[in-house]
Amino acid sequence: MTMWRQHLLKINLPLPLLSAGLMLALTLGVTKSPAEIDWFDVLGEGIVLLVAILWLTLIISSRPAGRVTEWLYYGSLLLVCSFFLDLLDEFIRYPAHIRTMSWLESLPAPIGMLALTYGLIGWHREQRVINRQLQGRELLLRDHRLLDPLTKLYAVDYLYAVLARDLELHRAEQRSLSLLMLNIRQFSAFNRQYGAAAGDDYLIKLSELCSSQLRASDVLCRYVGDRFVILLANTSLQQAKIFAQHMQQHLTKLNHHESNLKIDIVVNEITRLTAKQALQETEEMLKASKAGIAPSVLLPS
Repeated sequence: MTMWRQHLLKINLPLPLLSAGLMLALTLGVTKSPAEIDWFDVLGEGIVLLVAILWLTLIISSRPAGRVTEWLYYGSLLLVCSFFLDLLDEFIRYPAHIRTMSWLESLPAPIGMLALTYGLIGWHREQRVINRQLQGRELLLRDHRLLDPLTKLYAVDYLYAVLARDLELHRAEQRSLSLLMLNIRQFSAFNRQYGAAAGDDYLIKLSELCSSQLRASDVLCRYVGDRFVILLANTSLQQAKIFAQHMQQHLTKLNHHESNLKIDIVVNEITRLTAKQALQETEEMLKASKAGIAPSVLLPS
């Protein structure tokens, strides 16, 4: 899901708010003649307004929903309203005894600046957490023991380390985090029937196909011999289920001897669990799915 879909209310709020300000200004004042308008001031104040609108757009398009985003958004929105009313002054004259528009023009700016500053402080704290996480990942990547030698995917030790860091990050940012666990049914029987080389070839093709469908923020690991885990950052349970269906469609492309194999996929949204607890809970969901107790995404033969 894109950032825009997370902020439908925020996207729809500025237009009616600015429209109300324009209607109030036209009700209280009268429009100036072209000769009375200082076009140089219009240019300067118009550019300031456009920059504030750009800030607002960047926040909506690049920030996930959360407390820090709220401060950044509403602080910028107050600045947009203040700059918009300031620009209207160049086109509308108000009676001297009416101070309403002057107050509405002056008050939002300092409040907006304070809110925006508080949001930026929160953003800075988030970035420090992200930087610590990236530094940790870089150190882990340098350790080749954390890679599965066959599939070249991350191994289980890396999964535990990254999951622990992502849980810390996503709690700080109040974002969703989901796990997908894939299990190949009857893989041992497949190896016995077709040989270990065919089994290794299937695992390599499976890992390559899964990797090709991931986003840059996702992490794919080989959990155990016939089981894989995908860590989906900033992904809710419903989004993860949609992704699982997407994976289902692509995994059916695996053919040859693999046609008699089936793949279970279970989805788990992580909340307040530790990394170990999250993986154990997802494993229990997989066992329940295989036993027919709970539903899963099951690839047909």
